[in-house]
Amino acid sequence: MKKGLKTVIILIVVLGVLGVLGRIAYFRYKDKLDILQGRGAETLDISTPVAVTKAKRGAISESLIFNGEIIPVTEVNIFTTVPGKVKEILVKEGDRVKKGDILVYIDRSEAGLTFAPTPVESTIDGVVKSVMAEIGAYSTPQMPLFQIIDMDTVEFVVRIPEKYIYKIKRGLSGEISVVAYPDRKFYGKVTKLSPVVDAMSRTQEVRLRIDNPRHTLKPGMFGDVKLLIRTMKDMVIIPLQAVIDRGGRDVIFVVNDGKALEIEPVLGIREGDKIAIEEGLTEGATVIVIGQQNVNTDDKVNITEEIE
Repeated sequence: MKKGLKTVIILIVVLGVLGVLGRIAYFRYKDKLDILQGRGAETLDISTPVAVTKAKRGAISESLIFNGEIIPVTEVNIFTTVPGKVKEILVKEGDRVKKGDILVYIDRSEAGLTFAPTPVESTIDGVVKSVMAEIGAYSTPQMPLFQIIDMDTVEFVVRIPEKYIYKIKRGLSGEISVVAYPDRKFYGKVTKLSPVVDAMSRTQEVRLRIDNPRHTLKPGMFGDVKLLIRTMKDMVIIPLQAVIDRGGRDVIFVVNDGKALEIEPVLGIREGDKIAIEEGLTEGATVIVIGQQNVNTDDKVNITEEIE
């Protein structure tokens, strides 16, 4: 047999085998090809896995957190009423004193004149913060001798950004944490609001008064305050993570008859990782909290986890 004829015969056999294999593959995968070409899609059950939770009803609070520091409510300087030398100092820094307690004696004697030492008394109950007098030093009525602070009650001073000022009122409760006592909480109320806004920082100074009978809180301590703005009861509450942005709109997705349904609710106040829904959602609704970014209304969903 000639070489050329042999080659033609081999080529015909190979093409025949390929044709048979192609026909077998066509019938075997015909259904899948129909789906890819848009035929038979009604038989395909495609669903998106999601995690859900139930919308609950309860109370929720709105709070704002700011940092600040502890300051004394009252701090006074003590002066002598007569000029003279400091003869005797009766207190030291950290001592507690009562109003009327003698702090120091001033000797106003001069050459040829002798006077009884003049006592200088505390004008308030408090703690000696600073002793500026020295034995033998000459003192005048213009020179402060001591600083006395009242630590039975202290204040926590914060600066509120301008955009939050309208929410802050006298009487608001605050929960204070200080760096020195990370595991303790202290409580106070807003008692003072500055009548002006600082032109440089655009903030308003606000002070909370705190009872401090054991002097645990000391002026200069730094910390945070959580101001309780308002509490709303009997609200529908969902996890904040359920809310997503769709084209500038805050939306959530719920599961209805096995399908996703987009809802654009009226959002309420937030507390930590929770948010209240004022309108658009009922208690007990099944809300998608994981996977909602991957669905649209009427998409089938497969609930893989229900979070309490």
